[in-house]
Amino acid sequence: MRITTVFNKLLSLQGTLVRQVEFLTADSVLYVTVRRRARRHRCPLCSFSTGAAYDHHTATWRHVALGRWAVFVRARVCRLSCPRHGVVTEAVPWAGYQARFTLDFEDLVAWCAREMNKTAVTHLLHIAWQTVGRIIERVVERKLDVARLDRLYVIGVDEISYRKGHKYLTVVADHRRGTVAWMGDGRSRDTLGAFFDELGPERSESVALASMDMCAPYIAAVRERAKNAEIVFDPFHVVKLGGDAVHKVRRTEARERKGTPHAAVLKGSRWALLKAPESLKPDEEVHLAEVAKLNKRVYRAYLLKEELRAMYLCGARTAAKHLRSWLAWASRSKLAPFVTLAATLRKYRDGVLAAIRYRLSNGRLEGLNNKIRVISHRAYGFHSAAALMAMVYLCCGGLSVELPT
Repeated sequence: MRITTVFNKLLSLQGTLVRQVEFLTADSVLYVTVRRRARRHRCPLCSFSTGAAYDHHTATWRHVALGRWAVFVRARVCRLSCPRHGVVTEAVPWAGYQARFTLDFEDLVAWCAREMNKTAVTHLLHIAWQTVGRIIERVVERKLDVARLDRLYVIGVDEISYRKGHKYLTVVADHRRGTVAWMGDGRSRDTLGAFFDELGPERSESVALASMDMCAPYIAAVRERAKNAEIVFDPFHVVKLGGDAVHKVRRTEARERKGTPHAAVLKGSRWALLKAPESLKPDEEVHLAEVAKLNKRVYRAYLLKEELRAMYLCGARTAAKHLRSWLAWASRSKLAPFVTLAATLRKYRDGVLAAIRYRLSNGRLEGLNNKIRVISHRAYGFHSAAALMAMVYLCCGGLSVELPT
């Protein structure tokens, strides 16, 4: 069997014939010269093809290694004159547009990047750190399914910080599939509006539920662009607002009683006041009992927080009555943080109760955000939003990347 026939079978490059094999033993490098089977030249950016060539040159692509041998594919490629895109280099079936690596090699890089940190990928495959990021972006662009935005009936919206200096990404998740459906740079109304632009008017109207925290830009974008969607406010964030109000009351009372034994009790009771009763340790129960005895205002704040949390244990009909009673109590509690919180919850009452009616939360999205933080840490920080978004789509977007074996 001829060596060219052997390498035709070994490389299995689509649409090619191996013409020559060259071994550089000193460098453990293998050059394989191939020829395209097709006679027509195709534009890499559209479906235009032609038999006429503008000019030609020899190009080289890195391929998957054979043992210790680094493999490079060589081929003569032509430039063509496309009516739409002008003079461009023709598309080849074994590599992407303007890429210097074969599709198989890029799939290998993407699979490794999903399983290990980027530094390990650079050492394993002998490529630069920036090259890993660019390859991932190309793989995601090639494999990201446009149909992921179809049948988006229940979505979750949240933001995540990816760099210091208030650098945020907006994440839209599909509750039904449990995957990231869309990501955008920033956390403004326009950022989420870009998602609805990509979704289109017809698919936007099919969104039935949108879970989120009480972020005004997101609320405005959903109400404007997805008019049929009912907004659901995440229970965790609602209860967290109650915890924040308790913390403000405790801090104010401790400041006013600075230097007294009462202040020392309040200072050591922070976590006891914020925890659920069933999670309290024995020493925290003691702290809570001391607060109840020494400071009625702080203990009243604690009871308000617990009653707000208890609302999520009620049924839909009972929860509406419970919230109405809670709002009245908080409004006349003479605790400024809870008076403010009552005004906020009264404004967003429908969204708060919708979470109980549909038993929907942003828990799935918070889980995805934790994965995104791990992904960002694995690369010790990303210098661009595009690189991080590509990595998130690769790991959390439901992409199918197989090893070229």
